[in-house]
Amino acid sequence: MKKTFIAALTCLVLFGCSNDKNQEKALLDSIIAIHDKVMGMDDHLMKNKMKLDTLLKTPLTGVADTAAEKRQMLGLKIQLTNAEDIMGKWMEKFEPDTKGKSHQQIMDYFSVQEAQVKGIDSAINAAVNASDNYLKSLK
Repeated sequence: MKKTFIAALTCLVLFGCSNDKNQEKALLDSIIAIHDKVMGMDDHLMKNKMKLDTLLKTPLTGVADTAAEKRQMLGLKIQLTNAEDIMGKWMEKFEPDTKGKSHQQIMDYFSVQEAQVKGIDSAINAAVNASDNYLKSLK
């Protein structure tokens, strides 16, 4: 009876640990997937920034209020730069090493990181979409 109890307890502990590791891995995989998606937008973001930078250096013609137009371009460029900077700062601070931490600490940390990287994804998408729309309107 005692051996059966020990065997059952061992299985329970091993299964519980395995389940904890699976949860941690799934959450980390989600973070990495969002990160990879965001990084895929990096080229597009940089191209739009360069286009806006070029436009800011070019004299405007056929525009009633050139100062307002330049402010709009500058605002979009700043939005793109800020989104890019936020991603860079998040990447510098992100620490996937979980050694010495409890399952709950890991899950809490990864949950916060997932929320942050989702926010970064939204910021980058908003900046790229706004700049895309503006650049399309010029054609």
